[in-house]
Amino acid sequence: MKRSKKRIAVIGTGITGLTTAFRLKKTIEKYSLPFELLVLESSIRSGGKIHTMKMGEDYVDLGAESIDVGSGEAMDLIHEIGLTEQIRYSQNGKQDIYAFNKLYHIDSPTYKGIPAKRSEIWKYDLLSFQGKVSYLKDTYLPSSEITEYTSVIDYLNERIGTELTEYVAEPYYSEIYMNHMESTGIDVIDSTLLKLESEHGNLTNALEANPDILDSNRKQISFENGLETLTNRLMKSLKDHVVFSKKVTEIKKSIEGTYILDINKKEQVRVGAVVVATDPGSYKEIFTDIEFKEQFKEIKTNSIGFAMFSFPKGALKIEPEGNGILCSRRNDSHISSVVWLNKKWESLRNRDEELLGIYFGHGNEEIMLSLSNKQIEELLLKDLEKMLGIDVPPIYHVLKRWKNSFPKQSFNGKNAGSKIIDSIQTAYPGIYLAGNGVKGFGINSCIKQGNEVSEHIIAHLKKQNSL
Repeated sequence: MKRSKKRIAVIGTGITGLTTAFRLKKTIEKYSLPFELLVLESSIRSGGKIHTMKMGEDYVDLGAESIDVGSGEAMDLIHEIGLTEQIRYSQNGKQDIYAFNKLYHIDSPTYKGIPAKRSEIWKYDLLSFQGKVSYLKDTYLPSSEITEYTSVIDYLNERIGTELTEYVAEPYYSEIYMNHMESTGIDVIDSTLLKLESEHGNLTNALEANPDILDSNRKQISFENGLETLTNRLMKSLKDHVVFSKKVTEIKKSIEGTYILDINKKEQVRVGAVVVATDPGSYKEIFTDIEFKEQFKEIKTNSIGFAMFSFPKGALKIEPEGNGILCSRRNDSHISSVVWLNKKWESLRNRDEELLGIYFGHGNEEIMLSLSNKQIEELLLKDLEKMLGIDVPPIYHVLKRWKNSFPKQSFNGKNAGSKIIDSIQTAYPGIYLAGNGVKGFGINSCIKQGNEVSEHIIAHLKKQNSL
């Protein structure tokens, strides 16, 4: 058995784990710290939900599809590691909304589908007259104070009305990762908007004063060779520290504030600090203490599916005006969203086929992922015929299942997950949870967590070792 109070283990090589390890490595080298870095990956590949497939001379992502430019954490990292020249920006603005068996495109300036100006609400054909009046009334009324318990839905309902929230804003906010915004705090999902609202007095004033945040072109990015360009570059700098096919099956307390990692149920390593950057579904395996069992049972996860379909040119008889479709929860479709890849990415515009990236399995449709590939294909093709008028068979398709991969709500606010962060920190000093859903959703949030957790670990080990 190896022994070290100064060894740091990072479990998982998704974007969170890689960012954490990258920051730790840089800090250790910069200050010549006597710490050893060990990165453990249970599978044979890195990247987690970032998974790029090469198609001829082009690249298509089968998991996370793009990065929001907005909050900046990802852009800062991209510039730092020298990938700026490989960035490609999204085109053709925002996605259409699918509701009432019809596509709706909002031409006026919006933020997450919300009008930038009150008067633009009259252009929203998918809303009833009462829904438009409700929006106008709610935008003029004073809003209650935001707390850590204010959910995304409560925040939106109070400011823009329930109808605009349900049919427009909610699909924009939920996208593909999260379906339970009734229990996830708005501060987790959109801290930027809260800051602007506080500065300008209300939501409408904030949107009017900040046109740079509105939905438009160039709001999302990828790379010439897909999103794995980012994780591959991080992996290159960490190649001497990463070990594959090493599944951590248990973390146990040991002497002098250290921990024993049980790996593949046959190998043990002693460490002084650990970052658990895995899917939340693995927590119950890693932490076996009785005191946590009930809390882990309360964590609910989403299973998301992705299908990439290739159709002949001109197959879309009903073309969205934007670069894809967002579906409200209250419809009879199995699809959460559609990305028209040819229209979103300039590099794919001239392909002699139509490429559609489809996310499915949201809400109560998660059972769909247990169906056979053929059954899933048939259901999705029926939906695509209704939405886009596609009545020809695909040239080919690729299917990817991400089972139990995303928590239904963040580990912040009034839910079971929020208690786990505090419990772990109290019972296991030096162990940190990080990743999608722990303190937010999306790649920017994961990178931010990696930056922050690396600082906490260094501070912890310095104190533990009297450095």
